Amino acid sequence: MIKRRTIYLAGPMEHVSSDAASGWRNTAKSLLKDHYDILDPCRRLHNFEKRYMKRIFELDLRDIREADILLVNLNDPKLAKHGTAMEVFYASHTLGKPVVAFKAEDDHIHPFFESLITEWRSTVDKACETLIEEYL
Repeated sequence: MIKRRTIYLAGPMEHVSSDAASGWRNTAKSLLKDHYDILDPCRRLHNFEKRYMKRIFELDLRDIREADILLVNLNDPKLAKHGTAMEVFYASHTLGKPVVAFKAEDDHIHPFFESLITEWRSTVDKACETLIEEYL
C-alpha cells in the first residue's frame, strides 16, 4: 500500500473567530480529502492560555515534521501571523518542504514570506487545485 502524502494547514488561529480559523481549513479538507491526509491544528481546541502554549507549539512542530507540504492562509495582511510565520520558516527554510500559500492578489506581504513560499495562489480553492495537480 502506498502512503498518501500529508498536508499541514497553517494560518491564523489566535485573534480570529473560530469560523475564520476553521472555515478555510474546512474548505481545504473537503477539496483535498480524496488525495491527501490532512493535519489540521484546529483539531486541538484550546483558548491560548500561556500554560498550554509550549505543548501546543511542540505538537504543531511535530505535525509540520510529519507533513510533506504546507498549505498556508496569508490573507489579511493586517492580522498578526507570528505562529504562521514560525511554521512557514520551520517548514521551508529548516526542513526544505514545499509551501503553497494563498492571499488576495492586492494584499502586500512581508518580504520574508515572499522568500519562503514555494508557490502563491489567490484563493484556497486555487491553492488546493495546485496541490492536486502538481504535488501528488
